[in-house]
Amino acid sequence: MVGDTPNPAARLQAFAEPSTVVIADSTQRLVAGLFEMIDLGFQQLKGFAAPVPAWRITGEADAEGRFDALHAIATPLVGRSEELELLLQRWEQARTGKGQAVMLSGEPGIGKSRLTAALEERLSTEPHARLRYFCSPYHVKYRRLYQYGNVLDHFRS
Repeated sequence: MVGDTPNPAARLQAFAEPSTVVIADSTQRLVAGLFEMIDLGFQQLKGFAAPVPAWRITGEADAEGRFDALHAIATPLVGRSEELELLLQRWEQARTGKGQAVMLSGEPGIGKSRLTAALEERLSTEPHARLRYFCSPYHVKYRRLYQYGNVLDHFRS
């Protein structure tokens, strides 16, 4: 392996106690919110002129999903008022006994999770049950079937 990543990773390995994970700042920025971690401060690594920031992973964060972990501060909902209104109409129909199902799908990054967060914000004062399912990058080939299996498992139990 070559490049910027393997060298600091190999050097940081020396700071990791058995059965622990130590990461550099570049990795910490990518996983902040997904994991609990302890700041180990700046470490002088062999072959590096300046000390390098390091963190020890101590466990998973309490976030319910990737979106919650990576978007702890809500961004404004932009250009989705029509979609939000449609979801609110379906909620009102379901609330009055006219059962509804909505499938929200689309390319990664277009705002599906942000739209559902906005719906959750609007319904925060109303009694409701929330079921959330996320696609898994490990089940790409059968992604749709995998998620329906999760839904069916929920209702079977």
